[in-house]
Amino acid sequence: MLDRHLFLSLIRGGSPVLLGLVGLFAFIELAEQLEDVGKGTFSSLDALRIVAFSIPRIGIDVLPVTCLLGTVVGLGALASQSEITAMRAGGVSVARLARPLFGLLGILIVSVAAVQQYVIPDFERRSASLRAHALTGTSVQGNEHWTRSGSSLVRVGDVRYGMIPLDIEIYEFDAGGGIVRLTQAASADVISANEWLLHDVTVTRLDADEAVRSRADRLPWQNRIGAERLLAFVQAEHALAPADLFDYIGYLDDNGLDTHRYRLLLWQQLSLPLGLAAMALLGVPFVTGSTRAMPLGARITLGGAIGIAFYLLERTVTQFGLLYQLPAAPTSLTPNVLALGVALLALVRRR
Repeated sequence: MLDRHLFLSLIRGGSPVLLGLVGLFAFIELAEQLEDVGKGTFSSLDALRIVAFSIPRIGIDVLPVTCLLGTVVGLGALASQSEITAMRAGGVSVARLARPLFGLLGILIVSVAAVQQYVIPDFERRSASLRAHALTGTSVQGNEHWTRSGSSLVRVGDVRYGMIPLDIEIYEFDAGGGIVRLTQAASADVISANEWLLHDVTVTRLDADEAVRSRADRLPWQNRIGAERLLAFVQAEHALAPADLFDYIGYLDDNGLDTHRYRLLLWQQLSLPLGLAAMALLGVPFVTGSTRAMPLGARITLGGAIGIAFYLLERTVTQFGLLYQLPAAPTSLTPNVLALGVALLALVRRR
């Protein structure tokens, strides 16, 4: 009965916080998308659909702050009615108060893993395809993508790991609209939005009376696809699923390419459960002290400030890791380990 009571209090405290934060960041996202209304066929409805697709990603981003504020609000409401005091007087320890929190964290961590692996990559792919189709006319047919690059028409048959275009065909036209060259490649490494390295290439030049074919293992290709069209079929880094990131890192290692950026992204995703646990536990000491020393409103404000500081610390450490090529695992884990250490120290002092 006690676990159920505490569990429901945490749900009641965290749900409004999550909805409020997601709503705030979704509104900011909507304002950014509305700036493109009127370009091509991009409409206000398209902007709303893109914001809807971005909600899972936003929810994951604000979840650590939600865990902290949800614990403060949920258990703080019980503390303000002296229920926490009565529980402590009845022999309920701080660790016992935190037990339902771990149950809720377990549900959250499983849900987050599923959303990161299946929901966010799919929604971000749909969002990018919608923008590219409305703004640039890029066509999507199943796994196939068709787009233009200057006077060329490009077909991408599929994408491996969300990052490697496969089964590529590049049709080049003359001023009269006739095909003068066909380039076929098994795969490509995307160096930048306007530069690809094609692999296992066959080039067919169409002259007046014959077709001349040549082959190459690798062929650089300068194009005019641009970032907007590219994101229609190549995933943005933040939208890659953990399994795709892991496989892509293996592919880069096999080809002797730099993997640091993607290792850092992978460890950021893997360290999220630790960050959620740290933020949730950090909220418990806020509600186990005297309610006269600090009212609930002040505790929520302080919790919000700590949550924002944690968010900024994570982003700052990540940028330093990218800039100075710091080891991926320690760089990603450091903010979460620090937060967890502070939470455990505060809990020990509350005992």
